[in-house]
Amino acid sequence: MAQESSIRSRGPIAAHPVTSAVIAILVIAAIFFSLYVPLYARATPKVGDFPFFYFYLIIYMPVVGIVLWIVITLQKRLEPSPGPSGGPDGPAAASGPAPVHRVSEVTR
Repeated sequence: MAQESSIRSRGPIAAHPVTSAVIAILVIAAIFFSLYVPLYARATPKVGDFPFFYFYLIIYMPVVGIVLWIVITLQKRLEPSPGPSGGPDGPAAASGPAPVHRVSEVTR
């Protein structure tokens, strides 16, 4: 129980360093492969009149979409879980919503 409370008191990055490192590596790789121009700025190989750049983009864009989906999924796992009574802040938030006072219709 003491370990669980110490994990909750730490931030999500400190509590899950491996997941945070994977997220950072995936985002940095996605940025790197788009900014490192010598990787795709070549005339060969060609298919017909189309240079390599177009095929690189056709492959790169869906791959980045999948990578960013993985990053979002991993980030959702880093979010703190609800408190012991179901609310994000513990028992105070779980006491329920404020009571609703209905105004009765005024009769003549």
